[in-house]
Amino acid sequence: MESVLSQLEKEKADMRLGMDKVRDESNLLRMVVLANMAKIADPIPNKLLTVTAYTAVELTQSEDQQLLTASLSKPKEGAVAVSRDLFKQGWVFGKKVYIKNHGVFVITDLMGSSKNKSVDIFMNDHDRALQFGKRQIEVVLLDV
Repeated sequence: MESVLSQLEKEKADMRLGMDKVRDESNLLRMVVLANMAKIADPIPNKLLTVTAYTAVELTQSEDQQLLTASLSKPKEGAVAVSRDLFKQGWVFGKKVYIKNHGVFVITDLMGSSKNKSVDIFMNDHDRALQFGKRQIEVVLLDV
């Protein structure tokens, strides 16, 4: 009988140790969450912006003109221009943006100074750019 009681006491002590370990892990997790609450509560900010499309046709002034973006690169699919207000907020050349339902693009160009809260997608096809039109879309500046 004594050995059974001894065994039960040992099991009880082991259970306490196990519960203490779970409690410690739970407290540690709680501390990590609280310490990082600002990051958790403030996900990557997205903005509802005016999104349009442009092509080299809008940029061309003569047949033999070498076209360059404001970042001194050739305009190409997968690139966007941003309005100057966004540029001043850190939406700078080389950063990537996600345009909801359209994909990820690299910022390589600036829009005219009259545009605000706007992104312009470069497209090779003039008809496709016209068809795209002007839309209000969620855009996220990616931190990569």
